[in-house]
Amino acid sequence: MTQNFARAALSAALCSSLLMVSALAAAGPIEDGVKLLEAQRYAEATKLFQKEAAKDNPRAMYYLGDMLNQGLGTHRQPLSATVWWEKGAYLGDVDCQLALASAYRAGLGVKLDPRQALIWDRVAAKHGSSEAMRNIGDYFAQGNGQEVDFKEAAKWYWRGANGGFPGAQRALAQLLMTGDGVDKDPAAAYVLMRAASQAQKNYAPDRNAAADARVLRHELSADQLAKAEKLTKESVLESLKALGAGD
Repeated sequence: MTQNFARAALSAALCSSLLMVSALAAAGPIEDGVKLLEAQRYAEATKLFQKEAAKDNPRAMYYLGDMLNQGLGTHRQPLSATVWWEKGAYLGDVDCQLALASAYRAGLGVKLDPRQALIWDRVAAKHGSSEAMRNIGDYFAQGNGQEVDFKEAAKWYWRGANGGFPGAQRALAQLLMTGDGVDKDPAAAYVLMRAASQAQKNYAPDRNAAADARVLRHELSADQLAKAEKLTKESVLESLKALGAGD
């Protein structure tokens, strides 16, 4: 059953490009809906998103799910939220895929199911989501629905970190501090942790990275700190490039 679900999910992801083109063409109404959300005009936003969702616009489905999950303009309806996210996920929307994976991880409106969560995070990762790559690393680092495998975790953390996701950079830094799945390197860990504390691309800073970086700095020896000052995020990730190899 899980294998059939996985094949269906991956097939849907690979066949979604044409559907996403039509969704992009409808970006105007979605932007209007977002403005209504920001103005807290929830009834109007809901009506607009419902109209667009009826046209198979997955972005509208994502926002409808988010509104239902947060209880914006209505009482919280986690189950209804996941219904919309699942529809949008099959239509190729990465945010819907991430939200659906998160719902399965937390048992939000659906039965707690780490394996299904992993399926959807893998689909989102195939679409290039660095956040999904960090999530996949977590499954293996934490043994969530999988056997603990720090090397596999390091692979996915590196991919997410290289994609600019601060959360993945922090996670990889933690492995570099402990030596789990990678060679221990406190100096490189400090550089990545410091990078994770800063906004990158479309991602906000990791909320715990700044405090972690301060702690790490105090733990470094003088030689390690001198080494760290010569490193950059880019040079550290390049030196660890082999971690990201493989399927």
